[in-house]
Amino acid sequence: MNPAAILSTVSGIVCLALSVVFYYKSAGVQYLSAELQKRQQQIQDRQQTLQVKQQDFQNQQQQINAGAQLAQQVGPAVLNDLGIKARDNKNDKIKKLLEKYGVTINEKSAEAPKP
Repeated sequence: MNPAAILSTVSGIVCLALSVVFYYKSAGVQYLSAELQKRQQQIQDRQQTLQVKQQDFQNQQQQINAGAQLAQQVGPAVLNDLGIKARDNKNDKIKKLLEKYGVTINEKSAEAPKP
């Protein structure tokens, strides 16, 4: 056989073998790329879910803070007024209820002494 023909045949076989290897390697790369995209999408979905939950948490925290602020501003005044009314109207049930929760009522009236 002619050495050029043998060289040509061997070159063809090597090229074919390299083409097959390249084909399988590229299929593997494509598979890994698709897996990477799936995982990136899952991460993005989880990040979006986390952001929604964080926003919900912040909204709840704002509501809690607003309620606490309202309770601090209005609560003592309401309890004081209720205590005064209970004292002035001699309502023992309200006095006991207030005492149950630690609110003390000054039994002395704030009225000015009459001459």
